[in-house]
Amino acid sequence: MKNYNIFKLCEELQSILDKEITAGNVMTELPRCTDWPLEGSIFVSLTNRLTAGKKVLTDDVYYSVNNDIHYGWIDECVCKIHHNLLVAGNLIISKYE
Repeated sequence: MKNYNIFKLCEELQSILDKEITAGNVMTELPRCTDWPLEGSIFVSLTNRLTAGKKVLTDDVYYSVNNDIHYGWIDECVCKIHHNLLVAGNLIISKYE
């Protein structure tokens, strides 16, 4: 079994995560190695859509809005350097509110 406490986001996404947590957003899923989108990728999920975190986006982070219910999240941040993934919001709940 993997020790999930050892997985840390890259600095590029950690700054976004820190802003969101400070603003009151909550992690739905703690950092874990999912090997997706690439082997070694770290994944983190936030309950609510990004707000404060959008203000610290850099050129090293690809941001997009997801509308594919297959994935379930709305906001997606992928580090172009480390290929880690930070997602936020719940598309399934949002579609039915």
